[in-house]
Amino acid sequence: MCLCLLDNEIQVYKSSNQTVWDILPIQGEESFLHYNRKDCLKAVLQECSQRLNLGTELEDVLVNILYKEQDYSWLVETLHQLESLKNKQVQVLQWNNLVDYANKSFVNETPKVLNSEWITQYILPLTCLENSWQEHQKLIDSLNLQKQIQQDLLQVEEQQLQSNFAEQLAFLQAEKKKLQTEVREAQKKIAAVQRPNLEALLSFLPSIFKNFWNTVRPDELANIAGLLDIPNISSPYHNPTSSAVQSKKRQFQALAETEQQQIIAFCRQLKQDYDLQLHLEFRPIIGVLD
Repeated sequence: MCLCLLDNEIQVYKSSNQTVWDILPIQGEESFLHYNRKDCLKAVLQECSQRLNLGTELEDVLVNILYKEQDYSWLVETLHQLESLKNKQVQVLQWNNLVDYANKSFVNETPKVLNSEWITQYILPLTCLENSWQEHQKLIDSLNLQKQIQQDLLQVEEQQLQSNFAEQLAFLQAEKKKLQTEVREAQKKIAAVQRPNLEALLSFLPSIFKNFWNTVRPDELANIAGLLDIPNISSPYHNPTSSAVQSKKRQFQALAETEQQQIIAFCRQLKQDYDLQLHLEFRPIIGVLD
């Protein structure tokens, strides 16, 4: 028999095997409202004895007392009344502990009102030590299974992340190569746009550098400038006079800034490969090329 001492009521259950439990009505009701009167315990236990129809009263009955720890006086009074009914087998358990254990072990959500069906299914089987141990083992097995499942899921997620990372890395590397190719092509186009035209080179280089055509051959100039056509320079070539250099200096200064910088950049490129000397008139304009 199981006696549940709750806040406002008393519930009694019976079982022949401590596994399957049935309600034991008190005064025809599943729950007996005690109105905080402990003297009702005597009448409740006497009615239980009568309903069980045992000649020895409650002497041979294992009584489980489930009580709420807020008021020990109810527990003391219950033990006193059981003693008067010759009971010698009593097990005392805290109601809240059993409810908490049931919540963690068997159910996802506890109903606001614990009805008799929920109590008989989840609480009362825990009063038997053997049943409680079995349920405890089930709980441990369930937790171990959940842990294994979580580890497997984490492993799968890690493998998926590694696979995704490898794919993303390969994609980014391919995009990098593509962009590098596009940058090189763009640089070639920019260089082609920024390179001075052949006419400008042929016009200014002999005046910028002393003895230019005797130092740089026409085919070499075409190759460096990236030109297909080789300029036709008469031989022997006569270097420009001082007056011609002065005239070219004025023409150079009249050019747009971007055109001047294109020619200066080309002069700097030539100076790296050839031993060229600037005319005195162009030194203030061209600057140091080394």
